[in-house]
Amino acid sequence: MTFEIVQVVQEISNAGGVETVAIELARVFGRNGLSNVVLASAVAENLEQSIKVERVAPWLARIPTRGLFRHIGRAIVVPLFTLAATRALARHPHAVVISHGDSLKGDVLIVHAVNAQSLVEKRAAGRWRWLLNPMHLWVALRDRFMIGGLRYRAFVAVSERVTEELQRIYQVPPSRIQVISNGIDLDRFRRDERAGQEIRREFDIPSDARVLLFVGHEFSRKGLAHAVGALEKLGDDVRLLVVGSDNPAPYRKLAHKASDRLIFAGARADMPALYSAADAFVLPTSYETFSLVCMEAMACGVPVFATPVGGIEDYLHDGINGFRIEMDADDVAAKIAAALADPALLERLRQGAQGTAQAYGWDQVGLTYIELLRRIDAAKREPSQSARALTAKA
Repeated sequence: MTFEIVQVVQEISNAGGVETVAIELARVFGRNGLSNVVLASAVAENLEQSIKVERVAPWLARIPTRGLFRHIGRAIVVPLFTLAATRALARHPHAVVISHGDSLKGDVLIVHAVNAQSLVEKRAAGRWRWLLNPMHLWVALRDRFMIGGLRYRAFVAVSERVTEELQRIYQVPPSRIQVISNGIDLDRFRRDERAGQEIRREFDIPSDARVLLFVGHEFSRKGLAHAVGALEKLGDDVRLLVVGSDNPAPYRKLAHKASDRLIFAGARADMPALYSAADAFVLPTSYETFSLVCMEAMACGVPVFATPVGGIEDYLHDGINGFRIEMDADDVAAKIAAALADPALLERLRQGAQGTAQAYGWDQVGLTYIELLRRIDAAKREPSQSARALTAKA
């Protein structure tokens, strides 16, 4: 029996992890012949026509949600879109609704991150700037209503860590949770040596230099300071290429000996090329739920050096596809230096990284979603089905 799928996400683009997940799910639903539409206010100009989008409050897309005043912009855009999208769902009364946190009701809530736990990590690290971000109040109220109020039939956790947080913080019953990891586009994310060399030429990086890549829009939470500290301790042939839209000024000040080897690329869309330019990916982050960028790096044959937090601990294995690191510059530098000094080990890590990524292709991940949605559609037609049946493993 056929059914309609509606995704709700404020922006559909390749600008971030949540947005990318929405695109990939739309693609995999289409490839499987399922009718689906995305409710969004901001839509990428280059979005393929095969993805059906229904614009909701499109005027919100004119308010900047990135850059210097992003917190103010998001504090306006996100709540208004959430309310507008929730109302717009009335136009799809029989659809199975997937929310990425941008509607107050639906059938499936994909929990990309548990904000309450993220704030716990920030407080533990002595970081309090988040108090100046008005979005946190909205998210706290929204999550308490949506998650704590069990407003969805099923909650998709992107890692086992998220499952534990949902149960501990919001008392979500295990029967309402299904773990489905994020996926990656294996056709897009693969190593391209020519594109990697072009990136090196763009930033005047010698072809024989070693390149560490850091990707993240929240430099503080993602641990850029530790990566810069490690760069200070590594050889003159090592460069650190940083991709992200956060303010680079405080981190430039941390690079004393290595200031000329620290490169800020800003926000970029050509991520496969950037991964292809790297010898290692470094992410000394304090909190994650899956870390899509780590998996993208692996798909491009880049060994990952990351803290084992959130979903990262599920797939990062020492000596197989990278190494687990501490949020400490000495530890980061020592482990990266050892790998770079051993060509045979580095090659094994590259092969292991690519092998790990093969299990996370979107076609495989998408089928798990489709099976869950079929069960939910059947339950909506036959309300007597138990909640446990919804999240049973396929």
